[in-house]
Amino acid sequence: MSLKKSIILASILAIHGCSLNSVPLLDLGSDKKKSDSEQPKFGKADGKGGSFTKVMPDFKSLAPLYDLGFEGDFDQGLIAYNDKNYRRALVEWLPLAKEEDPRAEYYIGLMFMNGLGVEENYDQGILWLKLAANRDYVDAQFELGRAYVSGVKIEQNLDQGIRWLLSAAKKGHAGAQFSYGLLNQQDKVPLSSDLMALYKQSRSKTFNFTQAAKWYTLAAEQNHAAAQSNLASLYRVGIGVQQNNEEAFKWYTNSANQGVIDAQYNLGLMYEQGIATPMDTQRALFWHTKAAEQGYLPSQQRLPFLQKMLETLKTSLVLYGGTLASTTRKNLRQRLKSNFANPLREQDNYWFDIYESSKLLKSTDRLFVGYSLQTDQVASLEYRFPSHNAPNYVLQIIELINDKYGLPFESKGDLNFGEVKYSWKAKDTIITVTRYWPDTTVYLSYKIGDAYRQMVSEMPENAKEIEYNIKFETY
Repeated sequence: MSLKKSIILASILAIHGCSLNSVPLLDLGSDKKKSDSEQPKFGKADGKGGSFTKVMPDFKSLAPLYDLGFEGDFDQGLIAYNDKNYRRALVEWLPLAKEEDPRAEYYIGLMFMNGLGVEENYDQGILWLKLAANRDYVDAQFELGRAYVSGVKIEQNLDQGIRWLLSAAKKGHAGAQFSYGLLNQQDKVPLSSDLMALYKQSRSKTFNFTQAAKWYTLAAEQNHAAAQSNLASLYRVGIGVQQNNEEAFKWYTNSANQGVIDAQYNLGLMYEQGIATPMDTQRALFWHTKAAEQGYLPSQQRLPFLQKMLETLKTSLVLYGGTLASTTRKNLRQRLKSNFANPLREQDNYWFDIYESSKLLKSTDRLFVGYSLQTDQVASLEYRFPSHNAPNYVLQIIELINDKYGLPFESKGDLNFGEVKYSWKAKDTIITVTRYWPDTTVYLSYKIGDAYRQMVSEMPENAKEIEYNIKFETY
């Protein structure tokens, strides 16, 4: 601080008979209002929560400050503010506020609203924000919009809040863009708003989500973490935007790296299930742990399952985001449906579920899933390839399994004629490719170790007949 400035500040303190830490507080009055022609074109002028009437503070008590030529320094005030020396920040900003500097008005408003260096006075804080907002100070418009939308310590006014948020959003404020997008997603943009009048005839869920995606994208591109997470969710399910797992993965990653819990959880699921990325249980565990450490219950509940998966990775095959040895009926049902399997039959008190499987595995039409009724563990999976009297089709399936698991330990039958059976052992699972005759239908089956043996032990003596009838009934 310069010598002149030090002398001025000392003089001010002497005039008020106080120390630096007891500089008198500002008293906001309501000396005058703008004429009707000068009023902002939006909002009510009824003196209630929605009024944008300009109210000037009373600077008379600080007249000696200006008489002495003390001009104030915004940057010095900001340094003091960040150091939590709020009284000093106020001394620097008051002269600027008198000269209608919206930056100073905005920060003084925050100080009153939060009781920083002054006694908390939310109403006076709002008045200061209005002064800055009416001068197009975008941060003030955002804070004012949030205040009116939330209705905390102020009468809620969605119409006024949304107008301020939209004004700030259009000027590129990422927080306002996110907030306005969220209000659209929640269908909270009131139809009474003049700004929405053009959309009264076309408002719909699709319109709301399209608007949400538009504003989330603008905020996400400015690295707004919550907007990135919400945008990713829209891409994941295809609402408001075209479904795109790659875009979802990208935005979840950006958001999760900034600590957003929902994004960490959903990114963990994508790694867990191999969606838009190679399946990686270690990465899934990493992101679920991050979310769990922040108290997120769904991630906390997944940790034991993922830890069990890691323990069984060496001994069990991985399919649809989990090791077969650690997969229960409930887990697998959820995963199959998330991969667009269409359930034809699901019964908790029966060994087999049946799905239409064309979106799970190319060229298949059915998936039969067997479970142990006692343990609820998955015991077998069998895909059906309807080959329509194409005897050599079985070769394609055999080569597919050979490429992944090597040569079979067993091969029976003539590939050119009659029934054929080839078998592989992969960890705890026996994989079998079977061609029946004369229809040449091909089946690819997985029988999972102890769980399969347990299921078979639970079934009656005519178990083979039961399995045959199940396959026959699905034609």
